[in-house]
Amino acid sequence: MESTSRPMSHSTGTITTFVMPHMQNIRGDLFGGELMALVDQAAAVAAIRHAGGPAVTARIDRVDFKERIPVGALVTCIATVDFVGNSSMDITVDVYAEKVSTGDRRHTNTAHVVFVALDEEGKPKRVPRLMPESDADRERYARAEEHRRTQKRR
Repeated sequence: MESTSRPMSHSTGTITTFVMPHMQNIRGDLFGGELMALVDQAAAVAAIRHAGGPAVTARIDRVDFKERIPVGALVTCIATVDFVGNSSMDITVDVYAEKVSTGDRRHTNTAHVVFVALDEEGKPKRVPRLMPESDADRERYARAEEHRRTQKRR
């Protein structure tokens, strides 16, 4: 029997990769499309974990490119499910770049992604409710809920 709710700490996904030369743009930094693929993969892990089954990208709401990420950096994408609808999940992905030789780690990007859970026939499927566990979780949930309302008014 499937759970009807999951704690926010359960619904996360992390992807880490070493930026190699084949991933670079014309300036020698991580190509934006490569980063978006990593963001999407981390969000997929969080969504599938929360839904307990298949989930697909419905929308990439926003990607903020704050800093360049050089070739040779270790990139970590941390995805968290922040809010759920009936079949959809609002996910924030924070991206960190680390200079491996020094351990210096910077927050370089943030993305907001929406995934939809699917049943065996590829139709939207109801997802478990999301349970905030801490004040920080409740704040994250409230921000995501407001973001969802704002998106629906567009």
